[in-house]
Amino acid sequence: MIQIIDKSQCCGCTACASVCEIGAITMQADVMGFLYPVVDTNKCVDCGLCEKVCAFNDNYDTSLNLPEPYVYGARHKDMAEVETSRSGAAFIAISDYVLEHGGVVYGAGYADHFRVVHKRATTKDERDEFKGSKYVQSDIRGIFRQVKKDLKDGLTVLFSGTPCQTAGLNSYIGKKLREHLVLVDIVCHGVPGPNLWRDYIDYLEKKHGNRICWVNFRDKQKYGWTAHHETFKFEGGE
Repeated sequence: MIQIIDKSQCCGCTACASVCEIGAITMQADVMGFLYPVVDTNKCVDCGLCEKVCAFNDNYDTSLNLPEPYVYGARHKDMAEVETSRSGAAFIAISDYVLEHGGVVYGAGYADHFRVVHKRATTKDERDEFKGSKYVQSDIRGIFRQVKKDLKDGLTVLFSGTPCQTAGLNSYIGKKLREHLVLVDIVCHGVPGPNLWRDYIDYLEKKHGNRICWVNFRDKQKYGWTAHHETFKFEGGE
C-alpha cells in the first residue's frame, strides 16, 4: 500500500486514489490544504496498484518521451483571445480544435467562493472559465476517473494542468487509452496551498468590508504583459 512519509515524494495528483476500485484511499488535506492519500487499512487488499500507478515510481513509463523536445513559439491570431489569456493563448487554439471535433476539455476553474478545482467543458463558453493563471493547487478529486470514462466512450480529451497532474493522469490512463488523450502542462514554479488562498480571500473581504465577486491573478488588460498584479472586484464596485 502507498504510504507518504516524505511529502516531497507526493504531489497529490490523485492517481493512487483513482486506481483503487475498493475505495481504500482517500485524499485528505493537510494544514495548508494540500491533498495527500490516506489508506484505510481495513479496506486495503495489498494489490499494489496504488504504488504501481504513482508517477514518483522508478518504473514510471517514459516510452513516449522524445530524445530531445520539439520547441515552438505560438500566439493566437485573435488578439482578443491573447488579451484575455496568459501567454499567447495557445491553450485556446488547441482546445478550440478539440471541441470543434467533438472532444471534451478539462482545466482549472472555480467552485464555491473561488476555490480552484478542475472541471469538464464540452463548449467554448464552459472552457473559457479555464482561461488565465490560477496560482493555487487545484482540487482534482474524481477527475481522473471521469477522463478515463470519456476516453473509453471514444471521446478525444484535452487535459490542462501542472506537470505533476499531467504525469499522474498519464500514468493512470495507461497505454491503451493514450491515443486520444492530449496533455497540456504549464511551466510550473510550485503552487501555494489552497488554505492560504482561502485565508487571503477572507482577509481582503474583511479589510474592505465587502464580498469579492471577480478575481484575476495576472491582470493583463489593466497592467499589461510584463506586470504580475492581481485584481479583485468587490460587490460594492471597488
